[in-house]
Amino acid sequence: MLSPTENARNARTRRREAKLWDTPQLTPSLGCFSCPSFEDCGGLRTAGSMFDCLDNCCGKPSSCSVVCPKKAHDFASRVREISGFKLDGVERAPVKPAPQLPAVIPVLFHGKARERVFAADAVALSLYRILNKKDGAPKFADEAELRREYSLGATTQIILTGTDQDPPLERWWSYGEARRAEIIRTLIGLGVGLVTAPNYSLFANTPRWDDLHSMKRIAIVQAEFQRLGLPCALHVNGRTDRDFERWTEFVAARPEITHLAYEFATGAGRAERIQKHAEGLRQIARGAGRPLTLIVRSGLDVLEALSEAYESVVFLDTTSFMKSMKRQLAVPHGNRWVRWEAAPTLPDEKLDDLFERNAEAMAKVVGQMMTPRIAARKAAA
Repeated sequence: MLSPTENARNARTRRREAKLWDTPQLTPSLGCFSCPSFEDCGGLRTAGSMFDCLDNCCGKPSSCSVVCPKKAHDFASRVREISGFKLDGVERAPVKPAPQLPAVIPVLFHGKARERVFAADAVALSLYRILNKKDGAPKFADEAELRREYSLGATTQIILTGTDQDPPLERWWSYGEARRAEIIRTLIGLGVGLVTAPNYSLFANTPRWDDLHSMKRIAIVQAEFQRLGLPCALHVNGRTDRDFERWTEFVAARPEITHLAYEFATGAGRAERIQKHAEGLRQIARGAGRPLTLIVRSGLDVLEALSEAYESVVFLDTTSFMKSMKRQLAVPHGNRWVRWEAAPTLPDEKLDDLFERNAEAMAKVVGQMMTPRIAARKAAA
C-alpha cells in the first residue's frame, strides 16, 4: 500500500501530466502555426501554458535521447533514418492473409511451472523474450523446440506481441533493417503466424518530433514484417486527433493492412483518456472502407464499443498467466466478471490445471463482453 506521501506525490504528477494532454476543444499553442511540422503534427491544444512543444525540451542535449531539433546533428540523423516524418513514404507491402484468431488469446511470458501440452487454438508470446538480447538471434533452433519450451500443441497458432517497455523496442530498432530481416525470416521458420508491431512510445512531456519519429518507426517495422511474409498488426499509437487522422489516412490507403493493435494498460487506459483513444480507434475503422481486425491488450471497459466498429476484436489476455504464477484462481463473479482467490499449491507443483482454468474463465467473461455488440453489428449488416 502506498503511503500518504507517495499518494500525494503521484496525484501531483498526474495533475501535471493532465495539463499536457491534448484537448481538441482548446486553441493550438501560438507557436504551432509557424512550425514546419504543423501539417503532420496538427499542433498541441493543452491546458498547460506553452508557446510550442519546445517548451518541453529538457535543455540537456548531451544526455537526452529524445528526437529534438535543439540537438541539431542528432536530430538530422534521426530524421534521415526514417526518411522524414510523412507516413506515405513508407515502402508498400503485399497483402498477406493472416490466420484466423479466437476472440481471446492467453499471453505466455515463459514456459516454466507447466508440463502438460496446452492445446489452445492460439497463444501469444513476447517477440522479445524469444530472442537473445545481444544480437536478436532466436533462442530456439526450430519450431519443435519452441513448442516444447512453452508446452504447446502442434496445432496451436503462435502469434507474437511486440508490446513492451522501451528498452526491448529500441533493441529491435538498433539491429538495423538487414538484421531485422534475417530475424523475421527465422521467426517464420519457427511457425509464427502473426506479430503485432513494436509500440514505440508517444510522450506528453517531450517535443512532438519525438512522437512523429515513433509513429513513422511503427509504420516502417510493420511494413518490414509484411514484406517478408509475416502478417503484422499495425500498432496505431496516437496522442492527438491529428495522430488518429494520419493513421486513418494511412490505413485507408493501404489494403495490405488488415490488422491493427493497441494497448490500454498504460496511459491510454486511464479513466480520463480511455474513451478518447477508443474513439480514435473507431475512427480508423470507419475510415478504412474495409473490414479490420483489432488486437488489444487490456481495455476491457471499451471492448464492447470497439467490437461494434471492427469486423473482429482479439483480446490478448495477460491476466490468466500472471495470476496463475501468483497462485490465484479465477472465480465467477456475477455474469460478466471474475474475482481472484488464493489457490496455494505444494512446493514444485505444476500449474497446468490452475492456468487452464483461469484461461477458460477469462475467455468466457471477455467473450461475453464482446458478444452483444458483435451480434448487433452483424444483424444490422
